[in-house]
Amino acid sequence: MNRRIIYYYTDMLPFLARGQAAIEKLERNLALFRDASEEIGLIWHPYSKTEEYLRRNGSPVLDAYLEILESYRREEWGILEESGDLSEARRSLLSCSGYYGDVSDLVYEAQAAGIPVMLQDIDI
Repeated sequence: MNRRIIYYYTDMLPFLARGQAAIEKLERNLALFRDASEEIGLIWHPYSKTEEYLRRNGSPVLDAYLEILESYRREEWGILEESGDLSEARRSLLSCSGYYGDVSDLVYEAQAAGIPVMLQDIDI
């Protein structure tokens, strides 16, 4: 079997703008990827300053976000890409079969490399 690897990027803006809806979307997505982890590998790259911005803005979803992050680390069914270095993130992305998530500079990197891109929609 040829296992596909998806690069999943989450930005902090949806958490600030949409709060609980963004948390629920993240939980649904991670559950789907976890359930399919035999066939699809996941590299999750949350924006490196998400926690900082959520704290700074007194976000009510900070604790939920941190719980999700810790659970993902603990369960070890996917890879957590925590680098704030764009060149490291780009290297990881270029080894993947697809990009999913929020808009970032990596979308353009993926498109230039011919990697399929799908942007997430909180409402779907």
